[in-house]
Amino acid sequence: MKMSHLFFVTIFSMVIVLFQGCASNERIVPNSTGKSSEILVVADKNLWNGQIGEEIRLLFGQDIEGLPQPEPMYSLINIVESEFSTIFQSHRNLFIISIKPEVSRPFIETKRDLWARPQRVIKINASSDTAALRLFNEHKLAFLMMFEQVERERIQRAYRSIADVSIHKQLVKNFGISMVVPQGYYVAKKTPDFMWLRRETLEFSQGILIYSYNYTDTSSFNMGYLIAMRDIMTEIHVPGTFDGTYMTVSRDYILPVTKKVDLNHRFAVETRGLWEVKSDYMGGPFISYTFVDEKNNKVFTLDGYVYAPKDNKRDFIRQMEAIFHTYKPYSEEH
Repeated sequence: MKMSHLFFVTIFSMVIVLFQGCASNERIVPNSTGKSSEILVVADKNLWNGQIGEEIRLLFGQDIEGLPQPEPMYSLINIVESEFSTIFQSHRNLFIISIKPEVSRPFIETKRDLWARPQRVIKINASSDTAALRLFNEHKLAFLMMFEQVERERIQRAYRSIADVSIHKQLVKNFGISMVVPQGYYVAKKTPDFMWLRRETLEFSQGILIYSYNYTDTSSFNMGYLIAMRDIMTEIHVPGTFDGTYMTVSRDYILPVTKKVDLNHRFAVETRGLWEVKSDYMGGPFISYTFVDEKNNKVFTLDGYVYAPKDNKRDFIRQMEAIFHTYKPYSEEH
């Protein structure tokens, strides 16, 4: 799953045939359909039940890191190519395997917003199962990243329509940053270097922690340092229900994991893991992005946590990812 930005660019510079870019502004397409984190795989049954189908399930159905129970990255639905009619073309995530003997050289097509918006269509064209499988394995990480992007865009599009203007103003004033936070959150605590946003319902809770501290050197991105700083911040600012309790990173069930990522064209370290309340029974997953504000020589962390004891956590975490990927320094907007 770890892949540098350079490798990502290299993948797209090879034999893949890309039709990037959004649909023309003159084209009117409907809103895409399909459930959250769902991919419609168009492939005949012999492919779906064969080796390439198995590889597709292993890739898109792999467990998401950092969740308390196993949950797949995507739910997969299969239909055969002859059934792929107009009713299915509006699905947000489409992965198509087309085997035609007349294809002289296997190739890949990827299109944005072809039949709906937002939408990602990826199609492998090959003359045989073997050729299709080889092409799939060569580019599968790129496929995964493209679907991840369109999932984020779907959530961001919905959130922009209900963005909380008051919270945005406070983010600008407190940190000089812009981020799309939907209505339903409120500011639970704020200091010059820390802000806690909360969304509370009867069924679940979501929280956003934003904090900064002085940058010293690259050790600021070591996992041990990142976890220690999170624990310091949450012990000070995020108390539990009872006296003497507070949020901390859990290390008992699974260990946190980190990887280098691109956050809106900025180097960042993504951390996934579990949190718990010390001396209490609350807990759940969190995801964070840490990067350097070079202008002010500060380390910034955007951290999102979920508490949903009766529900799956995958889609809640995706919502936090989507929010954080709207981050920009406010100066870049003006």
